[in-house]
Amino acid sequence: MDIISEEIIKPSSPTPEHLKNFKLSLLDQLTLHSYSPIILLYESKTDTCGDVLKNSLSKTLTKYYPFAGRLREDGITVDCNDEGVVFVTGRLIGCSLSDFLQNPKYETQSLLFPQGYLWKGSCVGYSFLAAQVTYFECGGMALTISLSHKVADAPSLGIFLSDWAAMARGEVRQPPMILATSIPSLDLAYTMPEIELEMSEIVVTKRYVLDAQNIARLKQSVTGLVENPTKITLVTALLYKCAITASTRKTGFFKSSTLIQLVNMRPRVKPRLPDNSIGNFTWYFTTSNSHHNETGLGNLVVQLKKGIKELGVNGLDDWLAGVRESAHSVKVLFDNLDVYRCSHVRGGSFYQMNFGWGNPKWGTIADVLVKNTFILYDTPDGYGVEAVVSLEDEHMRLFREELKDYVSEKSQFASLTRSRI
Repeated sequence: MDIISEEIIKPSSPTPEHLKNFKLSLLDQLTLHSYSPIILLYESKTDTCGDVLKNSLSKTLTKYYPFAGRLREDGITVDCNDEGVVFVTGRLIGCSLSDFLQNPKYETQSLLFPQGYLWKGSCVGYSFLAAQVTYFECGGMALTISLSHKVADAPSLGIFLSDWAAMARGEVRQPPMILATSIPSLDLAYTMPEIELEMSEIVVTKRYVLDAQNIARLKQSVTGLVENPTKITLVTALLYKCAITASTRKTGFFKSSTLIQLVNMRPRVKPRLPDNSIGNFTWYFTTSNSHHNETGLGNLVVQLKKGIKELGVNGLDDWLAGVRESAHSVKVLFDNLDVYRCSHVRGGSFYQMNFGWGNPKWGTIADVLVKNTFILYDTPDGYGVEAVVSLEDEHMRLFREELKDYVSEKSQFASLTRSRI
């Protein structure tokens, strides 16, 4: 990697005094310490795309002013002091865009992010956001964004990227709602222990795509057991089922486990929160299986659908109070080695992030390297699902064998309904 420049981008206008400080919301406080690393790959670019990205980012930060601030040592107070965000420009030597697409290995992914920000942990004293634009040999570019989970969940990240791209195209949009300043403020009765993702070299990440045809097969297989399940519910159940079966084959005996399903709660509260509300407003439900006969696909789909249905909220104040009461269990779930974690990234399609030189050829999260993790995205056509799966090496080998009948055998990047297995 040849680093061309490293800069700090500040908001184009100062943050008003009355917005300078606020406490993280209850859900912000409960979320883990980690940065979400997104990769967007573009086949074409303009000679001035770097300047366009920096100028539009500066303007966008005036609306997303917390992102340009810093988290204080107390871990709950954001100083919106306009210190700015990290922006790096680089050139990747000896690697074309097509080379990377054919083999997007973790070592190369790490070069596309500002140093130290790929899966960074605590954000105290650091920029909440770090971005990098990288030019490939023979054309094409990558734009990466690493954003602290303390100020943004997945929907927030999608909305921010969409607004940034719109600003680059010259579109004017309404400012987002900053949740920490807009919803009831509840403090925990105790100091929440930091939850950090434990990265491991023995974990591997693979990417699988289930196209519309394979999802239709899944739906057909549970006909009569559950009515009209969503594609995300079907794919989540399949991944969990394959992981359980692979684990049983690996150890030689059935082991009970739990699946944590993260859910965007914005449309589930009354009154509904705006889609462009920024911060953390994601919660979870769990599905546990203590007997092997509970792990059939149909049974898992029923459990997941039931869990989602029961996650509705009637009153925001009462719901947040309930979250605070149950908060002590959050860290236990993340410390449990027999837990699988799944989230669906809905917050704006990565394939619509047009900064002025066309839509991305591919948008994804960097390899996770946290075992028992599933992250789901919609495919560009909107009908399929791309699953980023991270498991221990031997577990992954057996998981692949269990999943192979449901994924396309096409080369991953020969088509946008692809699978690399």
